[in-house]
Amino acid sequence: MKRMCIALGVIFACGRLSAQTPAAAAPVAPAVTRLQQMESIYQKELSARHIPLLGKYLVELQRQAATATDKAPYEAEIARVQQIISSGGVVDLIAAQQPQTGTMPMPPAPAVPPERKQALIALAPALADTVTPPAAPDSATAPVSEAEWRIERIAAGTYDVLLHYSCPDLNAPLPVAVEFAGQSLEKTLEADRGTKDEQTFRIFRVGSLTLTGDQRGETLRLVVGDKSSPKLILKNLLITKPRPAN
Repeated sequence: MKRMCIALGVIFACGRLSAQTPAAAAPVAPAVTRLQQMESIYQKELSARHIPLLGKYLVELQRQAATATDKAPYEAEIARVQQIISSGGVVDLIAAQQPQTGTMPMPPAPAVPPERKQALIALAPALADTVTPPAAPDSATAPVSEAEWRIERIAAGTYDVLLHYSCPDLNAPLPVAVEFAGQSLEKTLEADRGTKDEQTFRIFRVGSLTLTGDQRGETLRLVVGDKSSPKLILKNLLITKPRPAN
């Protein structure tokens, strides 16, 4: 009986100790991670608003450059705006004012696809001289079967031509053709290269252009599939330096 009482006392004491021991706290996401997520969302919203405005500005610069006697200032500004668009379209106003105000720069922008980051020229549907079907001037993307852009200046060299696209209704191979400076590229977007929805975008390499001399004022033409039934949704046609071989 004495032993039983001792055992019951031990059990009772253990029960009290376990009841008084606080439960382990659930892990809390670091504040840095939450801030990064908020910053990423904020940057995406800025990009969606800035790119259409930058596109309109770029179109006006190109029109002015076509008739200007001194094209150099326009070409420099066009190159600057194209670089902003290709980097995601977020204008870093604080960093731009830093030489005058000495204020802190903004946090770094979220990562963008390597092809977008390295793009020398990014051509959106809203920037096209002609596009079929017509694209809304404030739209960041558009269904495209044919489009033409005027390239104000591009230096001699070898470049990759890429499409940043969405294509959720790709049920059959889709022919893609690009013409520029007397050269033609043709490639087929296979059915397995479709996307799950209109908000999902992928990169498609059409081919490589080799320019033996500097090109000014040349027209780049894109043709995708059947004009009567556009399937490809274009975000940008990108002209980049080729990636180094692995």
